[in-house]
Amino acid sequence: MPRYHFDLVDSKTVADTGGAELPDDIKAMDVAEEIARRLLEERPELKGRHFSILVTNEDGEEIGRMPLDVLH
Repeated sequence: MPRYHFDLVDSKTVADTGGAELPDDIKAMDVAEEIARRLLEERPELKGRHFSILVTNEDGEEIGRMPLDVLH
């Protein structure tokens, strides 16, 4: 099963050192949305500051980004 990483990014990156094994890219993006929602609940001051969850695969290739600002 492939490993995905979920980094918090704006002009800097807070790297995910562990990652998660998930079945595919679609599930990885679902997890990124869950992480973003949880992060906004715990740190509402991040809203409106252009943060995203960057999803990369085990080869370091970008799968997608989940901007915190688009979540309601």
